[in-house]
Amino acid sequence: MNRHNLVAAYVRVSTEEQAEIGLSIPAQKSRLLAYCQSQGWEIYDFYVDDGYSGKDLERPAIKRLIEDTENKLVNFALVLKLDRISRRQKDVLYLLEDVFEPSGVGFKSVTESFDTTTSFGKAAIGMMAVFAQLERETIIERSRMGKLEAARKGRWHGGTIYGYSYEPGTYILKIRESEARIIRDIYMLYLNHNQGIQTIANDLNDRDIPGPDGGHWIKQTVSYILNNPTYAGYSKHKSNLYEGLHEAIIPQVQWKKAQEILEQRREKHYRRPSQKALLAGIIYCAECGARMRNKTIWQNYPREPKNIMRYYVCYSQDGIAKHMVRDQNCKCGYKNMEDIDNKVIDKLFNLNFDEKLLRNIINEELSKDITDLNYAARGLNQSQKELQQVKKVLNRWYEAFEKGVLDPDELTERVKDLRAKREYLENTIREWGEKVREEKQRTTSVKELLETMKNIRLIWDEADADEKRDILTNLIREVRVSKESDVEIIISI
Repeated sequence: MNRHNLVAAYVRVSTEEQAEIGLSIPAQKSRLLAYCQSQGWEIYDFYVDDGYSGKDLERPAIKRLIEDTENKLVNFALVLKLDRISRRQKDVLYLLEDVFEPSGVGFKSVTESFDTTTSFGKAAIGMMAVFAQLERETIIERSRMGKLEAARKGRWHGGTIYGYSYEPGTYILKIRESEARIIRDIYMLYLNHNQGIQTIANDLNDRDIPGPDGGHWIKQTVSYILNNPTYAGYSKHKSNLYEGLHEAIIPQVQWKKAQEILEQRREKHYRRPSQKALLAGIIYCAECGARMRNKTIWQNYPREPKNIMRYYVCYSQDGIAKHMVRDQNCKCGYKNMEDIDNKVIDKLFNLNFDEKLLRNIINEELSKDITDLNYAARGLNQSQKELQQVKKVLNRWYEAFEKGVLDPDELTERVKDLRAKREYLENTIREWGEKVREEKQRTTSVKELLETMKNIRLIWDEADADEKRDILTNLIREVRVSKESDVEIIISI
């Protein structure tokens, strides 16, 4: 295989383009393959993003293409049209100037003529990228206008919704009675039985009724159903309501009454948002393993002065979210938040003082990383050598075929296993390469952690509340609190 003729063939279709003639995956592959054959090039690999928009570069195949380009595995990147690689001018220029050009990789389009090696060619691509982006923004604007018009006409314009079935193309929802009964129950419990949102969620879970996603009911899901005007027969666009074409599950008067009660309760319970707990998301009960939550209790309420007490309590004991319970009999107790926070901070500071202990911990982790990195690097190197050997053998068989030594059937039989091995090795190289990058990143992170730990007192004194949370959540993987309020911290290494 001629190294200078290796082509990365990039193919993309978005969901809106699946039915367009000439833009399907097979159609693009066929045209790219024919073009390469006409030029005497060989395709190194097809890079296919099926069902991805061109609005950004968050696509698996384009990321793999960038990686292979930087590893100098290809000589050209080939597309059917410029807008296949991206519809954003910024992304196109990034690929050309920061990815392809530094690696000596050319970029070509089958249907458009330009040369990226000249200033004029780059300018031409820039202009074409502008038009591609303009086209995308026009599509978005048309989509927005289409949704507004659909809402005005009462048509459904947005995917699946609990309580209804929807057949694409009809624009009309049809009631799914098994789910509609649950929605009516929710409104009955809220309006007639004066139950709160969390109580309703607990009730549904106690009755073993699966949630919309098949899991547990949570208060956010119940709140969404109580707030959603679709269930009252409305079609909504932004803040505007229109009469929908679909049948309502609950009467409009009930939905409006629910909105009044929701608003009253929001006003009644409104208070200034409390400061987020310092250990939120990383604190666990050492007795049962459940997460712990922040709980604020107002003593003397409603009398003045109010005394606000803040605690950590495990979900098992609190019982507010049943799916978070690990042991119904857990009695870890309410833990004074300030006391637990201070214990965690003191432990970090004390760890910093014990420089020898800290270095031993870091060095132990670094030695593991270096061992893993060396192992991954050896694996990558060995796989690359084997791949080169397989490619050489493949080339010899292709040359024999071109000279007439082999007929097509013999060639197919000879190269079948070699092609399979080549694909296996290419996948292995990608995996080893990812492992090498992970280990390098981990080694860097551990070194940065050491520097942070060494200077944590200085950093902490200068940090605001949000920055202190960031410091803790980056340094600590878990905090475990026992019944006796003993604290154990697990460092993120």
